[in-house]
Amino acid sequence: MTKNYPGKFKRKLRNADIRHFDELIHDQSKEWLIKNFSYRADEYPVNVSMLFRNLVWQMRERVKSGRKPPFKELIRTFWYMYAKPTLTRCNSLSDNSDNQYRQLISQMSDMVKENKLMKYKDIGFRDENEANRTVGENANIILFSEKVGHHHFLTEIQNKYKISIIALGGKPSILNVEYFVDKMKEMGVNLRRSFYIFSIVDFDSHGWIVRDSFIEDLNFYGINNIKLIDLIYPDMLKPKEIKMSRYRIPQEKDDEELNRYWLRQVKKNNYKNMKELIEKKKGKQILYGLEAESISTKRLTEKIKGLILPILGKKEDYLKDYELRNLNEKIKQMIIWHMTGGYPAGEMKHGPIALID
Repeated sequence: MTKNYPGKFKRKLRNADIRHFDELIHDQSKEWLIKNFSYRADEYPVNVSMLFRNLVWQMRERVKSGRKPPFKELIRTFWYMYAKPTLTRCNSLSDNSDNQYRQLISQMSDMVKENKLMKYKDIGFRDENEANRTVGENANIILFSEKVGHHHFLTEIQNKYKISIIALGGKPSILNVEYFVDKMKEMGVNLRRSFYIFSIVDFDSHGWIVRDSFIEDLNFYGINNIKLIDLIYPDMLKPKEIKMSRYRIPQEKDDEELNRYWLRQVKKNNYKNMKELIEKKKGKQILYGLEAESISTKRLTEKIKGLILPILGKKEDYLKDYELRNLNEKIKQMIIWHMTGGYPAGEMKHGPIALID
């Protein structure tokens, strides 16, 4: 069966080495798999990334066509049911299969975010982090944490102020954010209004990567008017407390550029206690960080109270101006959509109108 996709979309599929197969890929023999997926293979008989993309795409095709019900399982389950057995059959399973599982996740993320070929809900994956997110009545105020360990605290704040919360489990997940934003849409939240994002992540370069990735994922799903408020930073502690809590940030050669970039971003905030996290020994600069847990939930609660109450009572008179300023961009997107098409035929019934509703 040949899908009637627009030309631009077909090119995107070709660029990703994704094809339609009448045969079920996961049922095929070793010889068939090697014949169809050996292009640019390196370490194994098949190109593992290409195989993953085609397994995922075939599942999407089957679900979207109605030949298979929505998967309604975790990505981990997809790995065990489809990806791992197929790799085993063609002698391409790594001794460290967890790395290949992460590779599968990465390929899916690229298909969703980088290549814009699909959404996770097209297949129906379950979100393993579903229990750690809630959309509240005041949905545009989001308190998020890097670690699931803060979820109980987030829930206390959510119950008090009826805001939205999400605990990321140590890393951002584009699937997690897709379903988080979808829930907002179901509740009728205007994604173009201003959003206030309160961040509880480790005060170090890797913590800020998690923070920035989460913001980037929100942007991808249409939440762009964001005011970010960090809750973990040096001025939340006294100098003596910092010296008791700080830890040395790894400064291996691979970390140097990342740490320099992080420090440049930090210095823009002019934290008065940042000097407690920088030392020089024998002419070499040593950086320290703070774990999110170094600041008590009592202190965080007081800080959040002082920041959230004014927002809850604030009228967003500038929202109309914000929407007008972005109208030209939305019109441009509409024109481009009509001229080139960017989605599979029939799958975006209302076209770009969804961007401005």
